[in-house]
Amino acid sequence: MIEIETLFHFKKPVPERLRAYGFHPTEGRFLWETPVFENQFLLQVIVKETGEVDYTVIDPITQEEYILIKSESAQGNFVTELRRCCEQKLAEIASICFVTDEFQAEQTRRIVGYIRERYAVQPEYLWEGSADSAALRHKTTLKWFGVLMTIDSRKLDPQRQGSVDILVVKTRPERLNEYIDQPGCYPAYHMNKKHWLTLVLDGTLPDQEIEERIQESFALTEAGGKPAKVQK
Repeated sequence: MIEIETLFHFKKPVPERLRAYGFHPTEGRFLWETPVFENQFLLQVIVKETGEVDYTVIDPITQEEYILIKSESAQGNFVTELRRCCEQKLAEIASICFVTDEFQAEQTRRIVGYIRERYAVQPEYLWEGSADSAALRHKTTLKWFGVLMTIDSRKLDPQRQGSVDILVVKTRPERLNEYIDQPGCYPAYHMNKKHWLTLVLDGTLPDQEIEERIQESFALTEAGGKPAKVQK
């Protein structure tokens, strides 16, 4: 799959650059298309006013969308090479037509700074090719007390839009319902939902509350045992 949220994470479009690249404004969005894969397909890229980016690959013969490119189950050499070709184009657009929106990442940077100062722990990027996922773990036992990720926010709430940074921390099962009733707190993402909690790092939760959840998670994971595992 093309991780489009990662390619455009914390980036915002510059209309002048989009126009210079060849995008055409239409109905409140910018549209661009180009032949790809030796003219076998047509790549269409849409940039919405909100900054969200989407793409479609069209079969020029049938004029129908080639849906396999967005299917996780499609893993053959042909579709893999087509994805690679389209991803290169999307990465070029992200580099040329977008600028980094540092403001959106502000709380994440503060929380990472807090973890470094209090626990002398650096985020560890354990998954090859996933610069948007990092583990936080004890130096001695190597047990995880948190996981930082960038995900599509719709995976937490269908009403949300765009990508968002999250921090997954361990908590006491008896307090889980109390926490997830609060705005900015969700059931654990890719972790045991009975013991872990997702905190959204978009300013919804105050830094102090996030720091308290980190302290709790650190204490709960401090003694012995095997490191937690997350699905990637």
